[in-house]
Amino acid sequence: MKTPWAMAAAVTLLLTTSACGGGKGVNSAGDDPRILVHHGYGNDWPKIMYVGELVYDSAGRCLHFRSESGETKAPVWPEGTKPVLKGDKRGVKIPGFGELLEGEKFNTGGAGAAEQTPKNLPSSCIPKGGTIVFNADVKRQR
Repeated sequence: MKTPWAMAAAVTLLLTTSACGGGKGVNSAGDDPRILVHHGYGNDWPKIMYVGELVYDSAGRCLHFRSESGETKAPVWPEGTKPVLKGDKRGVKIPGFGELLEGEKFNTGGAGAAEQTPKNLPSSCIPKGGTIVFNADVKRQR
């Protein structure tokens, strides 16, 4: 039988491990296109406005975000976002917004880079610009 001290240490370790594992994370979804989807970020973080275009990287079969300044990043979409293939265009279906396809210009709120990304992605899926975490507030540009 475990002593009360050993039991307390085991419970503390379990709680600490659960708290660390339940943090912000990113999963990949789809095969062509591959997309990154976040969980644990929520929509209450600072909302910096990003304006750019959704572009397709055929080498990695991933979608990228190219800002007005020309910088390319891997978008990390809100939880529930699904990859879309419509005709010959790839894109995403964002909950509460709808479909956004490659070549479309849009603006959205977001905050910083993702803390971690899945290890099984082709290297071209994460460009030199890194990642950018988006929230669900997306609007098309004209």
